[in-house]
Amino acid sequence: MTSSLALVVAIVGTGAVTFALAQSSAPIPGPGSSAAEIVKARQHSLKVLGAAFKTIRDELNGASPDAVKIRKAAADIAQAAEAIDKWFPAGTGPQDGVKTDARSEVWTDAAGFTATRTKFEREAHKLSNGSDVSAWRGAASSLGQTCRDCHEKYRVKRE
Repeated sequence: MTSSLALVVAIVGTGAVTFALAQSSAPIPGPGSSAAEIVKARQHSLKVLGAAFKTIRDELNGASPDAVKIRKAAADIAQAAEAIDKWFPAGTGPQDGVKTDARSEVWTDAAGFTATRTKFEREAHKLSNGSDVSAWRGAASSLGQTCRDCHEKYRVKRE
Protein backbone atom coordinates (compact mmCIF):
# COMPACT_ATOMS: atom_id res chain seq x y z
CA MET A 1 0.00 0.00 0.00
CA THR A 2 2.80 2.44 0.87
CA SER A 3 4.62 1.85 -2.43
CA SER A 4 1.36 2.39 -4.35
CA LEU A 5 0.79 5.66 -2.53
CA ALA A 6 4.37 6.72 -3.25
CA LEU A 7 3.86 5.95 -6.94
CA VAL A 8 0.67 8.01 -7.05
CA VAL A 9 2.41 10.92 -5.30
CA ALA A 10 5.32 10.70 -7.75
CA ILE A 11 3.01 10.68 -10.77
CA VAL A 12 0.91 13.57 -9.47
CA GLY A 13 4.05 15.52 -8.55
CA THR A 14 5.55 14.97 -11.98
CA GLY A 15 2.29 16.04 -13.58
CA ALA A 16 2.22 19.23 -11.52
CA VAL A 17 5.78 20.12 -12.50
CA THR A 18 5.05 19.36 -16.14
CA PHE A 19 1.84 21.41 -16.00
CA ALA A 20 3.78 24.33 -14.53
CA LEU A 21 6.43 24.07 -17.26
CA ALA A 22 3.80 23.88 -19.96
CA GLN A 23 2.07 26.93 -18.57
CA SER A 24 5.35 28.82 -18.45
CA SER A 25 6.40 28.05 -22.03
CA ALA A 26 5.31 31.03 -24.04
CA PRO A 27 4.22 30.34 -27.60
CA ILE A 28 6.02 32.37 -30.22
CA PRO A 29 3.99 35.56 -30.72
CA GLY A 30 2.12 35.90 -33.97
CA PRO A 31 2.08 38.48 -36.76
CA GLY A 32 2.34 42.05 -35.55
CA SER A 33 4.63 41.11 -32.66
CA SER A 34 7.92 42.92 -32.37
CA ALA A 35 11.18 41.13 -33.09
CA ALA A 36 12.13 41.64 -29.44
CA GLU A 37 8.94 39.88 -28.30
CA ILE A 38 9.62 36.97 -30.64
CA VAL A 39 13.24 36.65 -29.49
CA LYS A 40 12.18 36.76 -25.84
CA ALA A 41 9.62 33.98 -26.42
CA ARG A 42 12.20 31.98 -28.41
CA GLN A 43 14.76 32.27 -25.62
CA HIS A 44 12.18 31.23 -23.04
CA SER A 45 11.13 28.22 -25.13
CA LEU A 46 14.77 27.16 -25.54
CA LYS A 47 15.26 27.40 -21.76
CA VAL A 48 12.22 25.19 -21.19
CA LEU A 49 13.63 22.74 -23.75
CA GLY A 50 16.98 22.78 -21.93
CA ALA A 51 15.25 22.13 -18.61
CA ALA A 52 13.51 19.07 -20.08
CA PHE A 53 16.83 17.75 -21.37
CA LYS A 54 18.40 18.38 -17.95
CA THR A 55 15.61 16.34 -16.33
CA ILE A 56 16.45 13.42 -18.60
CA ARG A 57 20.20 13.74 -18.08
CA ASP A 58 19.78 13.96 -14.29
CA GLU A 59 17.47 10.93 -14.23
CA LEU A 60 19.76 8.85 -16.44
CA ASN A 61 22.76 9.75 -14.29
CA GLY A 62 20.91 8.85 -11.08
CA ALA A 63 20.96 5.52 -9.30
CA SER A 64 17.33 4.76 -10.10
CA PRO A 65 16.03 6.64 -13.17
CA ASP A 66 12.36 7.61 -12.99
CA ALA A 67 10.72 6.38 -16.20
CA VAL A 68 7.69 8.65 -15.73
CA LYS A 69 9.86 11.77 -15.58
CA ILE A 70 11.97 10.62 -18.53
CA ARG A 71 8.93 9.84 -20.70
CA LYS A 72 7.30 13.19 -19.94
CA ALA A 73 10.46 15.22 -20.52
CA ALA A 74 11.14 13.28 -23.74
CA ALA A 75 7.61 13.99 -24.96
CA ASP A 76 8.09 17.68 -24.15
CA ILE A 77 11.35 17.71 -26.13
CA ALA A 78 9.70 15.99 -29.11
CA GLN A 79 6.85 18.51 -29.02
CA ALA A 80 9.30 21.42 -28.87
CA ALA A 81 11.35 19.93 -31.71
CA GLU A 82 8.29 20.09 -33.93
CA ALA A 83 7.82 23.78 -33.09
CA ILE A 84 11.40 25.03 -33.52
CA ASP A 85 10.84 25.97 -37.16
CA LYS A 86 8.46 28.69 -35.94
CA TRP A 87 10.95 30.08 -33.40
CA PHE A 88 13.25 31.76 -35.97
CA PRO A 89 11.11 33.84 -38.32
CA ALA A 90 12.72 36.31 -40.72
CA GLY A 91 13.43 39.65 -39.09
CA THR A 92 14.55 38.21 -35.73
CA GLY A 93 18.26 37.80 -36.33
CA PRO A 94 21.34 39.90 -35.62
CA GLN A 95 21.41 41.09 -39.23
CA ASP A 96 18.10 42.81 -38.42
CA GLY A 97 19.61 44.67 -35.47
CA VAL A 98 18.00 42.34 -32.92
CA LYS A 99 19.94 41.34 -29.81
CA THR A 100 20.06 37.54 -29.96
CA ASP A 101 22.49 34.66 -29.50
CA ALA A 102 21.33 33.23 -32.83
CA ARG A 103 23.93 33.74 -35.54
CA SER A 104 22.96 35.20 -38.90
CA GLU A 105 23.69 31.76 -40.43
CA VAL A 106 20.29 30.61 -39.15
CA TRP A 107 18.83 32.72 -41.96
CA THR A 108 21.71 32.90 -44.48
CA ASP A 109 22.23 29.10 -44.38
CA ALA A 110 18.55 28.23 -44.14
CA ALA A 111 19.02 24.84 -45.82
CA GLY A 112 21.75 23.86 -43.36
CA PHE A 113 19.73 25.09 -40.39
CA THR A 114 16.69 23.15 -41.63
CA ALA A 115 18.78 19.98 -42.01
CA THR A 116 20.19 20.38 -38.49
CA ARG A 117 16.73 21.09 -37.09
CA THR A 118 15.30 18.05 -38.90
CA LYS A 119 18.01 15.83 -37.41
CA PHE A 120 17.20 17.22 -33.96
CA GLU A 121 13.52 16.46 -34.46
CA ARG A 122 14.30 12.89 -35.58
CA GLU A 123 16.55 12.28 -32.56
CA ALA A 124 13.97 13.84 -30.22
CA HIS A 125 11.37 11.36 -31.48
CA LYS A 126 13.80 8.47 -30.98
CA LEU A 127 14.20 9.60 -27.38
CA SER A 128 10.45 9.92 -26.85
CA ASN A 129 9.90 6.46 -28.34
CA GLY A 130 12.49 4.84 -26.07
CA SER A 131 11.18 2.20 -23.73
CA ASP A 132 14.02 1.55 -21.32
CA VAL A 133 17.08 3.15 -19.73
CA SER A 134 19.47 1.74 -22.32
CA ALA A 135 17.44 3.12 -25.23
CA TRP A 136 17.01 6.49 -23.50
CA ARG A 137 20.76 6.74 -22.83
CA GLY A 138 21.63 6.10 -26.45
CA ALA A 139 18.98 8.47 -27.75
CA ALA A 140 19.89 11.18 -25.23
CA SER A 141 23.51 10.97 -26.33
CA SER A 142 22.56 11.32 -30.00
CA LEU A 143 20.15 14.13 -29.21
CA GLY A 144 22.82 15.96 -27.21
CA GLN A 145 25.14 15.75 -30.21
CA THR A 146 22.52 17.42 -32.41
CA CYS A 147 22.27 20.22 -29.83
CA ARG A 148 26.05 20.68 -29.92
CA ASP A 149 26.08 20.65 -33.74
CA CYS A 150 23.43 23.36 -33.89
CA HIS A 151 25.08 25.49 -31.22
CA GLU A 152 28.46 25.28 -32.97
CA LYS A 153 27.08 26.54 -36.29
CA TYR A 154 24.09 28.68 -35.39
CA ARG A 155 24.61 30.15 -31.93
CA VAL A 156 27.01 32.83 -30.77
CA LYS A 157 29.71 31.26 -28.65
CA ARG A 158 29.45 32.20 -25.00
CA GLU A 159 32.59 32.95 -23.07
